[in-house]
Amino acid sequence: MRAAWLASLPGFATRGLRSLRTSGYWLGSPIESMARRLGGREPLPPLWLRRHTGPVRDFVTAAHEMSSTMQRLGVFEPTDLVLDVGCGCGAMAFEFARLLSTDGRYLGFDVHRPSIAWCRRRFASDPRFRFEIADVATPFSPGRPRRAEDYVFPASDGAAGFVLAKSVFTHLMEREARRYLDEIRRVLRTGRRALVTAFLFAPSAPTPAFPFPDRIAPIRWRVRVRPHSAVAYSQPDFEALVQDAGLRIAEMVPGFWPGAASTPVAQDILLLSHR
Repeated sequence: MRAAWLASLPGFATRGLRSLRTSGYWLGSPIESMARRLGGREPLPPLWLRRHTGPVRDFVTAAHEMSSTMQRLGVFEPTDLVLDVGCGCGAMAFEFARLLSTDGRYLGFDVHRPSIAWCRRRFASDPRFRFEIADVATPFSPGRPRRAEDYVFPASDGAAGFVLAKSVFTHLMEREARRYLDEIRRVLRTGRRALVTAFLFAPSAPTPAFPFPDRIAPIRWRVRVRPHSAVAYSQPDFEALVQDAGLRIAEMVPGFWPGAASTPVAQDILLLSHR
């Protein structure tokens, strides 16, 4: 839970706090890794990498919960090519390693090079898995040659039986979100579905969890000086983006909607398909 005063800190202060936190995770990673080995538990990415996907304590449980949701909704087949947009350090890759058959394939991509490097090492012996760097300039990957609104997913038209974009649109502004929705439609096979998560709110209601820039903005964010760190959309505006991309919302599982909570604990889950 992020206190309101933290969200309002100036940029230099938040950068300093993030650096301090990252240093702690760097120092603690070898200890945690050794403890897992001694306890006979599956190795996980180091703490400092897991922090890039959200709270460290939720890394495993959040992936298990999403896996259960996908199976309950019946959105993919074990033989599918699965695209994991913004795969991070492989939280969902561990789940798909169990769920995909020998004929299934997984393609994960992310802007964070260290996360992709770790995934490539971890899954090097499994021919079903492939990981690509999304060479896109973002606040999390500055200095890259390509803008997010110009990015092309590393898959051919209609190649994917299932597309997962977990905690991706929560970091995209409008032009970037438009592009990613266009790409989801392009790579998704006709008749199949994509699962995306987002923070959606009612346009006429206060949204205390996302106080910036003002009360009536259709796109809002949580941290004043770092908009991309947590983005929320008014539901009608996000639905319009989906429709403009040639997609439709086949089903919605509310998590944050209607957005009255002071803390964005859960995200809304949307199943998308071709119109």
